[in-house]
Amino acid sequence: MAVEGDIRHVAVLVCDTPISGITEKFGDFGDNIIDLLLNAGNCQYPIVKYQVAFDASEQASYLEDLKKVYERLTNQIIGGFVQGIILSGSRSDSFAQDIPWIDKLNEFVKYAFALESLPIVGICFGHQIIAKNLGCKVGRNSSENGWEYGTTTISLNTDIMAIKNSPFLNVLKTDDSGTVIDHLNVVEFHQDIVYGLPPPGVLEKKKTNVLSIGSSNKCSIQGLITESGPLKILTFQGHPEFTTEEAKGFLKTSFEKGLLDKKLFEKCNYNTSILNNQGSLLGKVIGNFITSFNK
Repeated sequence: MAVEGDIRHVAVLVCDTPISGITEKFGDFGDNIIDLLLNAGNCQYPIVKYQVAFDASEQASYLEDLKKVYERLTNQIIGGFVQGIILSGSRSDSFAQDIPWIDKLNEFVKYAFALESLPIVGICFGHQIIAKNLGCKVGRNSSENGWEYGTTTISLNTDIMAIKNSPFLNVLKTDDSGTVIDHLNVVEFHQDIVYGLPPPGVLEKKKTNVLSIGSSNKCSIQGLITESGPLKILTFQGHPEFTTEEAKGFLKTSFEKGLLDKKLFEKCNYNTSILNNQGSLLGKVIGNFITSFNK
């Protein structure tokens, strides 16, 4: 449940404003993440939302509000109350420049990296923001790949299972024989991608190794996880927090806005209807990841 006040908690940074036709029914991105973790049942901390995205049309008033949000968040970190940070998705471009709330978010992510050992999770836009600040190339997908929409099958990198205390291990094992799930169906909504792993020079400086968690037909980096070193980072390009019904709502909205044609809409809607949405498993992975560094 979401709480306020000086209590040990997971901080969810909400990186978007309400979306008409979606937020009223399903909640905002922060609410979706809270639901994901509550349903996973293995994150031992309550969750607090921090609204860090603001409408540009309200820029004159939001700068002071943004300052207060980060003052509160930083004070909670310094006080030892923040046990993990999750950056939500967003309709904005992670590589956008001269947007005050994104500039401030980049500044904060660098600050969080410097803390070391504080678990940091990124979802979609959050994944891209974290990757960008690790030196990765982030930008539009190729024209032939374009958008990745709806429930999509991800091929997992089996190396993530070999990480010491891997948060994936007890989630993806199917039985005592050691058999593991090597594909997951996850909701996707993005046209921007992370093009590759962080440069070796950056990782050497931060004394951290990073792995890709897997790939899809349209996106080769479906997330990142630190294999070793002081940084504790886990990211997903997809949206494990989106239910199938919310995904179908986003598809309908995207079609109505002309972001995808009828043929693609019907294909993505069909896949989203028939594929088993396994985002809940990644909710358990996030819970494992955060909890493992706060025992």
